[in-house]
Amino acid sequence: MANFTTDGKICIERQVKVADLNEGQCRDLLTRFDVDETCIWIKENNHLKICLQFPDDLLGVSAKIYEEIKKQIDVDVYILGDTSYASCCVDSVAAMHVQADAVVHYGYSCFTKTNIPVFTVLPKKGLNIENIFKILNESFNNDENVHICLFYDAEFEHCKDELSQRWFNQYPHGYIANVQITDKENRFLGRTITNGKGHEYTMDALKNCICVYVGTKEQTMFNFTVSVSALEWYYLNSETMKLEHREETTWFKRRRYLIEKCKDANVVGILVCKLAGDQTKDIISRMKKLCKVNGKKSYIVSVGKPNVAKLANFPEIEIYVMIACPENDLYNTRDFYTPIVYPYELEVALNSNREQYFTNHVVDYDELLPGKRQYCEIDHVKETTDVSLITGKIRETKVDSCEGSSMDLVEKQNWALENIGQNLQERSWKGLEQKLGETEVKKAEEGRKGIALQYNNEPE
Repeated sequence: MANFTTDGKICIERQVKVADLNEGQCRDLLTRFDVDETCIWIKENNHLKICLQFPDDLLGVSAKIYEEIKKQIDVDVYILGDTSYASCCVDSVAAMHVQADAVVHYGYSCFTKTNIPVFTVLPKKGLNIENIFKILNESFNNDENVHICLFYDAEFEHCKDELSQRWFNQYPHGYIANVQITDKENRFLGRTITNGKGHEYTMDALKNCICVYVGTKEQTMFNFTVSVSALEWYYLNSETMKLEHREETTWFKRRRYLIEKCKDANVVGILVCKLAGDQTKDIISRMKKLCKVNGKKSYIVSVGKPNVAKLANFPEIEIYVMIACPENDLYNTRDFYTPIVYPYELEVALNSNREQYFTNHVVDYDELLPGKRQYCEIDHVKETTDVSLITGKIRETKVDSCEGSSMDLVEKQNWALENIGQNLQERSWKGLEQKLGETEVKKAEEGRKGIALQYNNEPE
């Protein structure tokens, strides 16, 4: 066995080295991580219990930042390391474990809404502005009939003043997408569009624009290219200084295939990968309503950070709709046994009021809720019959056509549907129930030692 697997002792016994910081590096940390601004924010809002949330790559400096904050203010401070979901999302679940008043979020952020006060400390990275504008000047002419909009990574927000000045000097009729941390009316995926005079616009103003994204965050750039309608999209890598024209036609073909899979599925799993914000509860309710109206069975699945092994425990589920932030890259993976789709794709598949053919996607589920830009009423489906474009078989949707009871199934589409709920209930394992008074109280005993490959009490 040892010839085919890695000895787990290597991982357990590995020594992790933490570099000592000199005085100059400590001063740099204070500026780089906005320690003074953080303390001022905590004082002004009278927060007494604070959580500092760090991504994995910043845990090495977390203790030093903790010490610097404690020097300036007398509050309870906790460090959050391993996040419940993605590190770009505010981990309000872990913060609730210590009943924290607020969270200071470090590193890259997806800017989604939360139900707890948050102070965001964005990463800071150097940008060769001279080379950037040299490439832009060679590639795009300064024509007043052609409007250009500049997008950039959030890690370049610290040099936005110089970027804006150079941009509007070179393209006075253009736009720039500034990072917007706080929520406001025209904010879209953490950005607001402004012109040289500071006037704000919606994303619809970019329909006749050429958009250029500067940075290295592929997922963020991808979210904008598929969800913002523009004449053309270009990606300028700030490290390699290469300019690429972007088209996502292959991706859209894949998503239309998955929409057809949603129509074929009888059992839908609502995969919860984000709990912060009241809008998460709203979108879950909306997904459940869509399934009921179309005579489909739905189950809510919450497994923390999903992986192939976890989701393989639910073979009855035919497709997953994932409730997560737009920065989650699991949507595009093909490793899972069951496809994973966006809430928007389930909407297109099951809501007859939606336009079936789309050229732009909705990656932020918040846009689908009432009062938002992409909201659409759910139509009460009547008995329909169509043909699956994947299997070639006839699909039947048999639900009550009456307004008052349209959420109830008239009859089951097949007997397997009826048995799925019973199958899940008969599983040998359940959740972490307390079972107060049912478990015998025992003294603590010494458990197994070693690793799963071979414990100490097992024969060689």
